[in-house]
Amino acid sequence: MNTFDSLKATLAAATAKANGKVKSELRIEDQKDFDAARHGLIAGLPSGGIKTVQGSKAWDIADYDFLDQPCADTVNPSLWRMGQLNKIAGLFEVTEGVWQARAFDYANMTIIRGDSGWIIVDPLMTAETSAAALQVVNETLGARPVSAVLVTHTHPDHFAGLKGVCDDKPPIFAPAEFMRYAASEGVLGGIHMARRAIYQFGLTLPKSPTGVVDGGIGKSPAKGSRTFVPPTEFISTTGEERIIDGVRFIFQMASGTEAPAEFTFYLPDHTVLCMAEVCTQTMHNALPPRGAQARDTLLWARTIDEAITLFGSKASVLINSHNWPVAGKEELVLYMQEQRDIYKYTHDQTLRLANLGHTPDEIAELIQEPDWLSDKFHARGYYGSLKFNARAVYQMYFGFYDGNPVNIDRLSPEKYGVKFLEAVGGADAAFNVAQKAIVDDELQWAATVLSHMVFANHATDAVRELLAEVFRHQAYRMESGILRNCYLTGAKELSEGIKKQSMVGGRNTDLAATLGLQDWFDANALRLNAERSRGVDIVLNFVVGDHRACITVNRQVEFARIEHSDISAGVTIEISQQVLEQLTSDRISTDDALDQGLKVTGDIMILKKWLELHDSFDLWFNVATP
Repeated sequence: MNTFDSLKATLAAATAKANGKVKSELRIEDQKDFDAARHGLIAGLPSGGIKTVQGSKAWDIADYDFLDQPCADTVNPSLWRMGQLNKIAGLFEVTEGVWQARAFDYANMTIIRGDSGWIIVDPLMTAETSAAALQVVNETLGARPVSAVLVTHTHPDHFAGLKGVCDDKPPIFAPAEFMRYAASEGVLGGIHMARRAIYQFGLTLPKSPTGVVDGGIGKSPAKGSRTFVPPTEFISTTGEERIIDGVRFIFQMASGTEAPAEFTFYLPDHTVLCMAEVCTQTMHNALPPRGAQARDTLLWARTIDEAITLFGSKASVLINSHNWPVAGKEELVLYMQEQRDIYKYTHDQTLRLANLGHTPDEIAELIQEPDWLSDKFHARGYYGSLKFNARAVYQMYFGFYDGNPVNIDRLSPEKYGVKFLEAVGGADAAFNVAQKAIVDDELQWAATVLSHMVFANHATDAVRELLAEVFRHQAYRMESGILRNCYLTGAKELSEGIKKQSMVGGRNTDLAATLGLQDWFDANALRLNAERSRGVDIVLNFVVGDHRACITVNRQVEFARIEHSDISAGVTIEISQQVLEQLTSDRISTDDALDQGLKVTGDIMILKKWLELHDSFDLWFNVATP
């Protein structure tokens, strides 16, 4: 047996032992959640899966049939259990007049019977999956039109399927500030966030015991047509009541918790409380690995507590936009208290440890699960995780800098790698350190050493493959489905390099079209190349539809003033926003744009110069490699 095979065997044995320990410590065989998840099932998913308009696969729950078998050695048993729960799929009756379509996509679609039609809540990620869910509803319960749609918050797995259910142009209700965030939240960091989302959701990985098993709050995002229809009504106040197609709704604002704009609601005539994504059947992310602004865990806890005081004594069933319901007054109040307390615990213990002088990495090592968590699967880390969330709380309050001057201006990974190898005596010595760490089952240290070798350009095939194998076994032990995906995608990059793939439904052009001109030009400005713009001083006037903008480039900065023109501009460009986006993204030339309605008054060379100043972004940049 060669060294690599020996190390693989060592890793496999240690992972089996670690996962066996999890199984012995948790009540993995408890069936209570399975009973709750199966309750009310009245119809299954379409056989053969759901197809895109092009005929490719948008979604098929059968991809996860491997979960019907006993837990594989390559999966944390707790995550395997959650994967089995999230595979329970179909149309479920929650109570008289309320149903949920679950596992038709990453999220749930809730259906409420109104006086004249179906009220749809959160129409999934794609038009194909939401249309398929609605078809099952109509075939099972009787065909009715869609009389209204509610979108609980600004994440696309809850609204990008709008065109699958909105043929009759029903009223669409959303939280206040929805339009401010829905399109713009990921725009400025869009490519970077999208690349990291490939890691978080494992979009290039197979569905298998060595690949994607579960996403914590669902399986994985569907592939298909991502669409958008602008909301027509906005909810802005806790306690606000609306009668929507004859059904009474009482709303609670939850903006700033799981999403920047979000509401929950109570149906008093059904005694059903919908907590949107503020509560789920897992610990949520205080900061998603894909990237976002850190979320306020204290506000999150307070919002859940407010919901308890407003609706806890009245509700008999609690539903969420992911996972399965909680039934019974006492059960749902206790569930909400525990959901509240996991965020409050993470917040308070992080700040306690910070105020004792600890850094974020020290806090992540020191923070311990609360005693009650071993028996409460709904608050365990299948999506978020305690260590990751503790670092997020620290980031929200204190930023990336931990106070130690050595971290004011840290070395880049490449420079750090070179210096590290010099310090330990070269690549061979570092490789020996990594092998010993594997034997000692210190996987994070092994990964750290091997990653330094990779970034110092001492990445032989053996080094890359050993780091990939370490990442795989870190993944195999993860309780969090999305952190597992991150490790496995890193391993794939190390073993195979970057293989560009077509991300079906990756860009929501309907949503992009709703961007305000300020957001659009701000997003374009961050592509300005500082080297190419050195010494440039130009002014351009734009007329985009009914709006004006003045763009200046000087001092290596691009700035946009909206509804403003400058008489000193050397050129005025009249253009539609759609053609402008195509032109600036190199999808069409200026000659093509002229054929599509572009009008230029003044020096067209200024426009061409402006276009040349900008970088093009490639989604497939390296992450785990230099």
